[in-house]
Amino acid sequence: MMDVRILDARLPACQLGEGAYWDAPTASLYWVDIIGRSVHRYSPDKRAHQTWVVSREVSFAYPKDKRLVLCMADGVYHLDLESGEETPIALLDLPKDHRLNDGKLDPQGRLWVGTINTADDPSPTAALYLLRGDHLEEVEGGYANANGKAWSLDGRVMYHADTARNTIWQYDYDSETGVALNKRVFVKTGENSPDGLCLDNDGNVIAAMYGSSSLNVFSPRGDLLERLDLPVPNPTSCVLAGNALFITTAFDGLDNEQRQRFPLSGQVFVIDSYCK
Repeated sequence: MMDVRILDARLPACQLGEGAYWDAPTASLYWVDIIGRSVHRYSPDKRAHQTWVVSREVSFAYPKDKRLVLCMADGVYHLDLESGEETPIALLDLPKDHRLNDGKLDPQGRLWVGTINTADDPSPTAALYLLRGDHLEEVEGGYANANGKAWSLDGRVMYHADTARNTIWQYDYDSETGVALNKRVFVKTGENSPDGLCLDNDGNVIAAMYGSSSLNVFSPRGDLLERLDLPVPNPTSCVLAGNALFITTAFDGLDNEQRQRFPLSGQVFVIDSYCK
């Protein structure tokens, strides 16, 4: 069994942690608190933490050209790290109760992002988008929650978590053009809800299973290989950095009794030796 630990107990708990992203050049982990409207960066080697508070709900962030690119409620923005100025890159005119959700960069660095319908009884009116220049191109509609994404090691297969349908889809992917075709079911997850995704070094899909206190590891054929148990109910995203697997979580939706039962909810966790 792999040992899971808190990354750093000094880090703030996130109401809705999301968007784990590893920046290899700076050996830093980025993640967000969507509802807390904050972006976090942490250097494990230095145990150094920084936070940026932004004006809208933020679901994904990554560094580019000495700025941050942010997926915020209504679109994609640049954040100037010195002035704090937020500059729109591409905006969407979304219906009520909709916002941008988890984002991911494809092997060529293109930004894919979904939207989510946050209404109490959500209709399938959210969608999956690809950022092309200054435009968010709708690739596929019909979702209530277009969530985590990942790509096979050779870049030829794209995976996408359809959280509301408890399904992970896969597509044939053209890394040169950013076109995803031939959608089919990769795995049905039963009563469990897949959230963020990443790939391990063997090409297996690691899925954060929201509400089930675990990460599930699936082979490229969709076979369940392993369940990695966590001490909190709501893992949201994961990213592999070398041998370490980082995991964001959330306390959103937990009542007082559940918060007491799972006091570590919202913390970032790490498996130091995921890869042997």
